[in-house]
Amino acid sequence: MKDYRPSRAYDDRLPRDETFHADSRRRSNDDGPASPSDNGIISIGEDGLQVALIRDFADMDFDIISRYARAASRGAPDSMLNADEFGAFMKGGLAYQSAEDIRFEFAVRGASRVLTHQLVRTRQAAFKQQSQRDCWYGDHPEFRMPESVWTDKSLRDRWIGVLRAAHRVYNEAIEQDIPYEDARYILPEGTTNFIMCEYSLRTFLEMYAYRACVMFQAEMVKVVRAMGKLIVESHPYLEPHVKITCEKLKKCTFQGPERVDRTCDFPWANEDSRTHPIKAL
Repeated sequence: MKDYRPSRAYDDRLPRDETFHADSRRRSNDDGPASPSDNGIISIGEDGLQVALIRDFADMDFDIISRYARAASRGAPDSMLNADEFGAFMKGGLAYQSAEDIRFEFAVRGASRVLTHQLVRTRQAAFKQQSQRDCWYGDHPEFRMPESVWTDKSLRDRWIGVLRAAHRVYNEAIEQDIPYEDARYILPEGTTNFIMCEYSLRTFLEMYAYRACVMFQAEMVKVVRAMGKLIVESHPYLEPHVKITCEKLKKCTFQGPERVDRTCDFPWANEDSRTHPIKAL
């Protein structure tokens, strides 16, 4: 195995960071407590993941928008202003487009940085995430460990050893008044954090149709499906729409190179029914 090779000689200590901030957040100018997740917990698999619907929408608002959007292609009669019809959601005309006007928000606690890097790829959504730059993560930041590692005792013990070393060096940097934004480079991607995810209804349905597939990372699937369950509980009429694409087509739509029949238990999860079959290498 090759050793690491720095881009400069070891005896070259000349700072060259032209954007160095003397007033960056660090312990000497921050007397606040550590992150609430400074708890020493190693969460296994999806243990401890919490998802809450913190901002919802009113059915009546969606109903009004949907009715007008449905009529928009031909115009709305005067009578529509006083119509008492209810339940035009997602029906006809431009109704599906009206889902862009409906927004709601989730809070997710215990998500690893691995997961949040994937969540924020949904470009038509908005996110507010706990910062490792503005916050001291503490002596023993909460960490998420995959099931596959936890069940391998030898590997698990070595992972925990590396975790201890990383946290020790992180806090040595903090004690030497290294800015949080620099000290954070040593924190593992399994470090958990808090994130708020805001979607339009249309964006959420499209994201769910793709990301709720069991073939994706388990932590992602857990969170996205929890979001979908909360939305359906609040608005039962959306249940037919909060579906993975394959549930609507009854064909496997997973685009990755992995076999699906060994992981997914849907009856159409087989290589013969895939819309994107694996190509022979």
